[in-house]
This record gives sequence, structure tokens and C-alpha cells, in this order.
Amino acid sequence: MKNPVKVVYAGYHIETALLLYRDKRFDVAGIGLIEEFVSCATYNPVNALFKIIYLLRCRNQYRLLEIALLRILTLVSSCATSFYFRYVDYLKVISESGTEILDFNNKIKIVDFLKSKRVDITVVNAWSILAEEIVTAPSYGTVNVHPSKLPQYRGALPTLWSLKNGDSESAVTCFVVDNAIDTGSIVSQHPFPIGEDADWYSVEMSINRLLQETFTTDVMKYVRGEIKPTPQDMCIKSHTGKYFEYMEIDWVGEHGRDIYNKINLYPFLVPEDYCYTFINNRKIALRKATFVRSHAGVNGTGTYYVDGCTVYVQAQSGVIACPLFSGVRFSDSLYLLLNRNGTFG
Repeated sequence: MKNPVKVVYAGYHIETALLLYRDKRFDVAGIGLIEEFVSCATYNPVNALFKIIYLLRCRNQYRLLEIALLRILTLVSSCATSFYFRYVDYLKVISESGTEILDFNNKIKIVDFLKSKRVDITVVNAWSILAEEIVTAPSYGTVNVHPSKLPQYRGALPTLWSLKNGDSESAVTCFVVDNAIDTGSIVSQHPFPIGEDADWYSVEMSINRLLQETFTTDVMKYVRGEIKPTPQDMCIKSHTGKYFEYMEIDWVGEHGRDIYNKINLYPFLVPEDYCYTFINNRKIALRKATFVRSHAGVNGTGTYYVDGCTVYVQAQSGVIACPLFSGVRFSDSLYLLLNRNGTFG
């Protein structure tokens, strides 16, 4: 295939998107809408600037204004909150290239776009389920990236299950999407070790490293017919938990390390998806945490104590520490400062 492969990307994973843009063998014809960029409330002016540029790209109008504002954002991006700062390079690439942003909730428009633009393949790296008409519209269908040794840990957030179960190995799997969840034939699978002290971040870095080394080449070989997808062995399948149900923290039933891993991994993968707990029927969202051995202010599972600007919560075999305001929503942080000790659950 002499011409670049026309690809559409849908997902939150910045690294996968940037790989496709930087590999000249691919032509990114469109990219999936990330609704959180425009729906997230913010008082930070740099965040607001990011949102304006993204909205201009969504509308595909006022090109000169968009580019001018992007230049300003590049100069002041360090003042953005971590949520927006992490996506600055992503926004820069899609804006400078003029890539069309696609709302995958609109099935008719997406299918029409894929066919009219003669898209060769769609790449997804997300937990949502796409309509069959969208999946099959490109010439070579749709492939997904899944961070497990499929058919092991089908479903969302397999990284967390690898860590919960103390696995010594996981993998990055590229597979052809079909009409079920993570059941399609495997294009490629690259294993990597999980050390005894591994956590969500070290596993994610291993995943990103393997993606950098293998992903675009694997997709290209699949499109060229150099890789023949292999059906999964249905006899050894296993599944993860339900994505939204697992967000709620069970201080009694979950190990502290598992709580620490999931608090940090959810928003790392999907902006604005936070784990949560309750106090006096008030939902408290937690978006950043560390795991420490102990703290004198807590003495029972689920009990919390606010020390300075950090809330400490007793979990199994350790304590979860969340910085107020940066790790806890603003209104919830104020509430915890006024109610400095109690019990979550």
C-alpha cells in the first residue's frame, strides 16, 4: 500500500493518538470527541482557553482565531490544571493538522464520514461499545488496544485486575473489534513483566513503552495482510468488574493498595472519571492518592482524619492519603475541612 493508511482514532489515550499522527504511514482523517474537554467546569483562565480552542476545532470554523489562540496556549500551558495540561500536546496536534472531531454517539454521521472519506481502519482505545455499523464501515474494520493477555480480563481496566490478583505478567493486545466485548480475533499480543512492587503507574508506563515499540507497525502489517488475526481461546476467558460500579470504594472489602491504584488510574485514563465514597450521604470524589503505612489520626477501617491539607483514610494494611483541593473536589475539600474526622462508607 503506497498511499498513507487513512485512520480514524477514538479514545482518551493520548499516546496512541500521537503515535498515529507521528507515523507518516498513517493519515489521521478524524478523531473522536472528548466531551469532558467542554463539559468540565473550570475557573482557571488557561483551562478556559483550552476549551475555546477545542470548541473551535469541533465547529471547524474561524481557523485563524483557533491558531492564534493555540499559540497563546502554548506559552501559558504550564498554568493549566493537570487535567488540561496533560492534553496540551494532543490539542496542539489536532488543531495544527485541522483534524475533524467526530461525535461517535451520532451513528449516521460517523458511518457516512467513514465511507465518504474512504477510511481504511478505525482505532479505538476506550471502554465504550460502538455500533456494529461503525465498527464495520472502514475497509479493514476496527481494531482495539487492550492491556491484558486476552482472553484474560475482558472488560474495563484490566490493569487493576492484574495488580489485584498479583499477576507476574500482563500484555498489550491489539485485536479486531466484533459485536461483543473484547472477543475479536487477535492481531498481536506483546507480554511484559509485572514486578512485586508494581503499581498503576509502573504498569501504565510498561504499556506505553510497548505501544511505542509495536503498535503502528502491527496495525500496518494487519492492513497489508502480513498479519492474519487469530481467534481467541474461549476456554480460558475471564472478566473484570463493571466500570462504573467499581468506582465506589469499599473500605472494608478492598485492600488499600487496590484502592490507591484505582483512585489514580481512573482519571489517568478517562478525564473526570473519579472513584468516590460517602460520608453522611454526601458523595466525595477522590482523584489523587498516595499509599502510606499508617497515620496516628485514623484507627479503624474507613475512618478519616484531616491533617493540614491532606485527608487520611484507614484502609486494609495501610492508609490512603489524598491532598485536599488537588486530590479532592473543591466543595468536598471545604466540607472535609469543616468535618475533620469521621467515617467513610
